[in-house]
Amino acid sequence: MRDPGLGRFAIDVALGLLIALAAGGIAPAVGLMPSLGLFRGPAAYVLLAVAAALVVGRAIAGRRPGWEAGLARAPGWVLFVAAAPLYGGAGSHYAGGIQVSGDEPHYLVMAQSLWRDHDLELRDEYEGETWAEFAPGPLRPHWGAPRADGRPFPAHSPGLPLLLAPAYAALGREGCVLLLALLAAGATLVCRQLALRLTGSHEAAFAAWLGALGPPLFFYSFHIYTEAPSALAAGGSLALLLGAPGPAAAVLAALLAAALPWLHVKMVPAAAALGLLALVHLRGRARVAFLLVAGAAAAAFGLYYWHVFGVASPLALYGGVPADARVLSWRSLAGLLLDRSFGLLPIAPVFVLALAGLPAALQRREAWPHALVGLAVLAPLLAWRMWWGGQCPPARFLVPMLPFLVPAMALRLARSRAGLVRWWPGLWLTGAVLSAVTVAEPAARLLLNRGNRPTRLWAALSGKVAIGDYLPTLTHPSDREARLAVVWLVALGLLLVLDWLAQRRPRVDRAFSSFAVAVVALMLVGAAIDLAVGPPAPAPALPAAEPAGATEPAGEGG
Repeated sequence: MRDPGLGRFAIDVALGLLIALAAGGIAPAVGLMPSLGLFRGPAAYVLLAVAAALVVGRAIAGRRPGWEAGLARAPGWVLFVAAAPLYGGAGSHYAGGIQVSGDEPHYLVMAQSLWRDHDLELRDEYEGETWAEFAPGPLRPHWGAPRADGRPFPAHSPGLPLLLAPAYAALGREGCVLLLALLAAGATLVCRQLALRLTGSHEAAFAAWLGALGPPLFFYSFHIYTEAPSALAAGGSLALLLGAPGPAAAVLAALLAAALPWLHVKMVPAAAALGLLALVHLRGRARVAFLLVAGAAAAAFGLYYWHVFGVASPLALYGGVPADARVLSWRSLAGLLLDRSFGLLPIAPVFVLALAGLPAALQRREAWPHALVGLAVLAPLLAWRMWWGGQCPPARFLVPMLPFLVPAMALRLARSRAGLVRWWPGLWLTGAVLSAVTVAEPAARLLLNRGNRPTRLWAALSGKVAIGDYLPTLTHPSDREARLAVVWLVALGLLLVLDWLAQRRPRVDRAFSSFAVAVVALMLVGAAIDLAVGPPAPAPALPAAEPAGATEPAGEGG
């Protein structure tokens, strides 16, 4: 059956494209609005791809009514079979075209040592240059605080290397990438289950699963970091605790929660939050089983650090509370959302729906456990100087928050189809297209960001007007970047207010039904930046290009 609204929808999309391309074409003649030039160059192809996908998707939906409902009720194993090959294929392609970077080689060196020598004495690995199996070098060691006997000790937690060791023994770096793909696929299913239990809507849970499937989890399904395992462990433990588990399931929930501190010290508050939830939600034998396992795991964790450092505290790895974790700053939260290199929304704009779902999440008692775990993940980042995560893809430290962000997105999707929900397909497709661009040519290193250096992705998509000049960098902000961040925060706040009004006033909602309006809204933000912020200062000369295998200096990883 032909969709009677397809023609009008296609015309609206074509109108939006025409507005954008016409604006880009007249940009040279409009000196007061250089932002119009953003629609020239490769960025226009991204917009064209999103528009074409929207029209094709609408046409398919019109010819096969009800197919979305059937897909939304697909069993979990079907979604896992869909996600795992996507992640594994992208990871195989990406890892085959670029060397490891940032903290990745150091996790692999630790996995080497655990498998071959059964210890974390890494001096022989560095001296023997065993890292040459996956990195061209030179590789500078990442040492933390020395052991109690003065010997050097790696600066990274041992959980991920222990998890990777068998995979590395079997297939090297490729085996580690495939393992992470499986763990990330499992994390998407956990997020979907949490969303379904909270909303009761298969359609909203499936749409939220699609949101989880894309960036930033997509990037960390093949980058060797702790984020995907952390999201799976935190979300899996939360899902088990909220499901009225018996003793066996409570033991599994405790083991998953106990794994978090071993993956990264920053996950200790999340493990503690899950323990608190267990005390509140569990009863009888299930509570006893959880507490026994969690207590034994906590004792083993403390004994490990006491044995190595002589102090039963994970902070011993850093020689106490790091100086980088002693200052709260507004930049952390704003940067985690908006930073051009490390923020969530520039690369995954669909998560604006998670922000729109926050009021519903805070109003519903059933959502408070999700919020508690999410805040426990977020809290350590707000006082951490390197909230951006070092040399890595965007939104690294927010990946473990997906068990909260995805259900919040589902709550907004389930509440009303008005407002921002109308933009959901375009927002999701924008993230999908940008992800495809970043992994298409791994050697271009479009995914790897470092401090406030120019972002390769936006540079690659820019014409004569740099897209990066219209997105704030908050790693080392100037006055201009602070003003730019304020403009985006105001625009984001206004968008959320309009979304709230659209759910109550049909006239406001009609504006969200138009692709052309979305394009015009983006142009208005660009014009506001031109007027309120002004052009950027001339960029300094860029340093020479780094070699493909270059890694962060010690202390620059997360």
